[in-house]
Amino acid sequence: MFYVTCVNLSADARNGDAGCGPRRTVEMSADRLVALLEVFAQIDAGENNAADPEIRIESRRNRFVIRTAQKKLFLNNPRNLTEPTYVLSPREIIAELDGSAAEARRMAAPVPLPSATEGRTTGAGDFLNEFPARAPANPPSFPFGFLALVFALSGYIVYAEFFAAPGDERPALVPLSAPELVAEESSLTGAYMTGTEPGHHGIVILAGGRLELFRVNARGGPGTVYGTYRLGRKNGELALSIDQPGGLIKVTGRDALEYCGETYRRIRGR
Repeated sequence: MFYVTCVNLSADARNGDAGCGPRRTVEMSADRLVALLEVFAQIDAGENNAADPEIRIESRRNRFVIRTAQKKLFLNNPRNLTEPTYVLSPREIIAELDGSAAEARRMAAPVPLPSATEGRTTGAGDFLNEFPARAPANPPSFPFGFLALVFALSGYIVYAEFFAAPGDERPALVPLSAPELVAEESSLTGAYMTGTEPGHHGIVILAGGRLELFRVNARGGPGTVYGTYRLGRKNGELALSIDQPGGLIKVTGRDALEYCGETYRRIRGR
């Protein structure tokens, strides 16, 4: 059984609801949790962006956060940021939660997964109202808001994949006025990705001149690269001068960036 807490979700998990916050913690079987995750992955993209929903799970004294984007599920352990974020199916998530996936990796054997239809519960209903509330002995504590999205989406990056040599100096930019700097930084803050499949890259622009570069991995990988930026203009166009290989991120539109020959689209901002 798994302790499940839904955040910013309707009781049937089909709609985002930014005003509801965390719902009561309930206990679910593996099959019912699979059904919940299947519904969660189908949530409307607009509601997903607006409500920022997530599913928190406590299992075997471990705590996990599950988020969704483009009908994919992202499993993350927010208490151990050295672990990779997994892009998994509902049944694969159960294998991670119950420890069978870790055991299979330890034995260097394929993870035994049930078929997609085995044990599936497809009945409609309010997932969160069918079960008696039962709080864990130590209720989980999770990070909230935008940074949790970053960790849920963050796979990891290899420097060489950005096609530039270490040690490049930051390009010189024409500085912005103080009011313009504040407005542009606020507008740009958010997560941008080339795609959500394993192997795609992402950029997270944070306030205060901080940024993160990452790569989405299905399994394993090194850590996220953290850097800094300065905002200004180059040849009249808005750009970020960064302290990482490549040196320059171009702002090509309201929700688009260009870095090392790749185009990044905004996933979510503030």
